Amino acid sequence: MRPGSSARFSAVVAALALAACDQTTPQTPSSTPTGGPAAGGGPAPVEVASADGGAEQTPDTSLPTGPDTPAQPGGPAPLTGGFQHRDAGDIIPGSGSGYLDRTVWSPNLCFPLESIGYANSQVYGAGGANGPPGLTSQCDRMNYNLPWRDNFCEARGYASPVCANGQGHQGQDIRPATCKKDEYWVVAAEDGVVTDIGSYTVTLTAAAPPHRVYRYLHMEMADLAVHEGDSVHSGDHLGKASNNFGATPTTIHLHFEIRAGVSGATTDGKPVVLHTFLPPYLSLVGAYQRKLDGTLCHSG
Repeated sequence: MRPGSSARFSAVVAALALAACDQTTPQTPSSTPTGGPAAGGGPAPVEVASADGGAEQTPDTSLPTGPDTPAQPGGPAPLTGGFQHRDAGDIIPGSGSGYLDRTVWSPNLCFPLESIGYANSQVYGAGGANGPPGLTSQCDRMNYNLPWRDNFCEARGYASPVCANGQGHQGQDIRPATCKKDEYWVVAAEDGVVTDIGSYTVTLTAAAPPHRVYRYLHMEMADLAVHEGDSVHSGDHLGKASNNFGATPTTIHLHFEIRAGVSGATTDGKPVVLHTFLPPYLSLVGAYQRKLDGTLCHSG
């Protein structure tokens, strides 16, 4: 976390920590945000105009078969590690096949948002292309609520070798503190070099072995804080979370990926070659808990 931000963040963290102590079943969230803090901690969502339709799911995406209706995130969840989050691989029913790999691929990861964040599905959440019927706003409270939920290997048409059919969501989607774009800083996961900037992507290659590769999607590309070739330190500003997805905007969120810098294997024996997309969820859970504990980002 950058100097000067800890005071602003501490008040929000306090609210989140108090909410994590409540093990009662969360109330069904309202589809219309109102004033006051959102259930599960954090400020209430702020509505913005956005004609996105959950466009991160492209027309050629492979969808799950069968009659299952995607379930809404939420409901009872164990308090694991200090804040509510579901287990790795536990994606929304009917949204594909999650992948449980217990490897923490980036054990000293700096949480990639300077603000608090809500890890959940963009496509199958409220306002997404395949979200719950009747909940059409991406700013619905259910998207800004605990528990966190994994969505690595959620149904997509993108190559992802460790997923069940070799295709799936290649990273984890994380909404920032509120439903407001171009406001919340995205930060470097490790010390490294910005090795590529695309039309809606920023790639950071870690300086230290095993040289993990991190890719960030959907920032405000016209106002980045970095350029290709820049060296950055863990926690440095890269840009601001937005809904940039080329010609078609997506929901307001950060899509975050980890790719292998060296070959190896998953905990269930699947081979990992250079640049394999790795499940980021457990690394993010650990990073977020360190953030809530007040641990500053550091190299490693």
